[in-house]
Amino acid sequence: MSQQSFLGFVLQASWRQERGRPVVHLYGRLQSGEPFLVRDRREVPHFWVEERHAEAARALGALRQQPSDRQTLDRRPVVRVEVALPNETPALRDRLQAAGVPCFEADVRFASRFMIDRGLRSAVEIRGPSAVAPGVGRVFDEPELLPASWQPRLSVLSLDIETNLEGHLLSIALATEAGSEVLLCSPPGYGWPPSAQPFPSEKELLAGFAERLRTLDPDVLTGWNVVDFDLAVLARRAEALRLPFEIGRDRGALRLEQVRTGRGSSRAVVPGRLVLDGIDLMRGAFIRREDYSLDAVAHDVLGRGKLLSGSDRGEEIERLFHEDRARLVEYNRVDAELVLGILERLKLIDLAVARSLLTGLPPDRVAGSIAAFDFLYLAELGKAGYVAPSVAAGATADLPTGGGHVLEPRPGLYDHVLVFDFKSLYPSVIRTFEIDPLGLLREGQGEEDPIVAPNGAAFRRERGLLPRLLDELFPRRDEAKRAGDEVASHAIKILMNSFYGVLATSACRFADPRLSNAITGFGREILLWCKRWLEEEAGLAVLYGDTDSLFVATGLADRAAARQLGERLVAEVNAALAAHLAATWRVESRLTLQLDRLYLKLHLMSLRHGTGGARKRYAGLADDGAEGKVVFTGLESVRRDATELAKQVQRGLYERCFRDLPVAPFLAHTVAELRAGLLDEQLVYKKALRKPLDAYTATTPPHVAAARKLAKPRRRGLMAYVVTQAGPEPAAERQNPFDYDHYVDKQIRPVAEPVLALAGLSFEKVIGEERQLTLFG
Repeated sequence: MSQQSFLGFVLQASWRQERGRPVVHLYGRLQSGEPFLVRDRREVPHFWVEERHAEAARALGALRQQPSDRQTLDRRPVVRVEVALPNETPALRDRLQAAGVPCFEADVRFASRFMIDRGLRSAVEIRGPSAVAPGVGRVFDEPELLPASWQPRLSVLSLDIETNLEGHLLSIALATEAGSEVLLCSPPGYGWPPSAQPFPSEKELLAGFAERLRTLDPDVLTGWNVVDFDLAVLARRAEALRLPFEIGRDRGALRLEQVRTGRGSSRAVVPGRLVLDGIDLMRGAFIRREDYSLDAVAHDVLGRGKLLSGSDRGEEIERLFHEDRARLVEYNRVDAELVLGILERLKLIDLAVARSLLTGLPPDRVAGSIAAFDFLYLAELGKAGYVAPSVAAGATADLPTGGGHVLEPRPGLYDHVLVFDFKSLYPSVIRTFEIDPLGLLREGQGEEDPIVAPNGAAFRRERGLLPRLLDELFPRRDEAKRAGDEVASHAIKILMNSFYGVLATSACRFADPRLSNAITGFGREILLWCKRWLEEEAGLAVLYGDTDSLFVATGLADRAAARQLGERLVAEVNAALAAHLAATWRVESRLTLQLDRLYLKLHLMSLRHGTGGARKRYAGLADDGAEGKVVFTGLESVRRDATELAKQVQRGLYERCFRDLPVAPFLAHTVAELRAGLLDEQLVYKKALRKPLDAYTATTPPHVAAARKLAKPRRRGLMAYVVTQAGPEPAAERQNPFDYDHYVDKQIRPVAEPVLALAGLSFEKVIGEERQLTLFG
């Protein structure tokens, strides 16, 4: 044994029962590259009840009670209730709460409790003796653990399997930074290409895969839908073949926690390794895609895609297995490599690690904003000597909270419009007005001089726990941006922006409509105050505003003068706002208005069937230092449910409108090409099937009608369809001629008429279909 100090990163925190006692297991990676395991028996499973309920709790089975110096958020003393094993807590908690004895923090995971109580996040310093165990790496028993600062680069293995139509394994592709390989099921008489490693049976293929995984020893397993498909199939086949399926660093089988409905994603637990699904990583990073299929994302991100695609891919894979195994192997290999390429290009593993270092959650849980808030705030709350309520079972609903304030748009076409927005408005509001779960004054709690929000909620003036957390995060994000560390900057932004949302969701133990409405109420006050200042003090017209942004007409004809005006206004508004907040609420402003964009031209849309302006719908020519860039918000060009035809027409019309070029010839030519059948590839609609086809009973949307016409109807997924003279049909299985009138009326007309109206043009006249109405028709 040796006794040293090591830096490590915790990949997974769990516990096991050994000799009737719970033992915390922290698996991770050391700075040296070795895997490690920390085992600790010192943590006792516990939660709290109020001191006044101690005897009632004892009578209901809470026999092990210890004095505590903590108290509830409303300042009531508590006692600590201990149990022998973590899995004894739920039944005891439920029994107590059913009898009217509230429990506090009785739903916190045991291993998370261990980390929270020690002030640990994911980077740790480990001090103590260690020994090396095969597979697991360096093992520490009850070492000293300290918070540390270190960002690892994890080793990643991308996994992709191919099966036949019966679900039996044909091949398994493995891709790492060092290269890729394919393990192929090759029964006697089949042969195999030299690019694959053969196994004579499916059982031996599975065993070979597990052995190869142990040899490569990655920190992270990934893939595209890797939990619900690849690992689920591997586990199912191993069970059918009666083969132990252990692919971790420690003993223990793969455990799947599959989620098919509602919020959340399926998880796979492999002892000592992380499983990170590529699709979940994208969604968790708020990277929006119209189509999350591997082929579509790979084309978008890497400029290349799968070697096979289409609805008959399953039959083609089986054919290749029998007739062209070299091509099957290459197809399988490319799929695994594409996933690795996407994650590397988008830095999604790095982002998960950065978010883990910030929150303390393992990388496979960082997308859970409530869990992240919990981990951070519970740690600070414990240091301050308080405990929080347990979360009610099944709580998922959003609380009644007023949203961000939206100003009515003034529709029209404008030159040189400034867009101002507040830097992280809601986090800045929290910091400025001390909005904090612990600082919220509850019934019976008096305060001589509280900060009172527009909704009537009152807060202590002393620095709150949540404002202090944000005080730490703001400069860290600024430093990351200055250093060009986009990953760290994005991770901090996601975390800060989540704080408002979790306080408005009942699944968060700290949620309270007084908190969330205080945030939005102050946000509304600030937006309206700035609007008044710009109109009354600067004499400018505010054309539109939404939550944290204001669109201001400059009335200037020169872009340089407009930008100079914007920079001057930022300084003046920030100074005036700080003075207003100090005079009205006696607080120091942490709010920063900034110049976000200058539109050389901006079109605020009218309602399609009304006279007012349309919210969140506009197009503009943004100043990019050159000729300007056309951008859209809320219009067809950025909507998933519009065809490529609508998007191309809208982009083309606004490019011409904003650059003072004629729009009529372009539109007439496009309609003529459409009717001539030259734009058929742009006529596909895409919409997700979110439930089984037979569940659509009240109505039949077009994508459902098309899906029911598939030769092999699908249950879920993105449905690509077109509209024909016989109605909606699958794009890949169209039987009838296109209904071009539909596309003219439903896709081209809606995007063209707002632009044509600016020039006083008629849609029918421009496309050459104006009809003369007479007395007789």
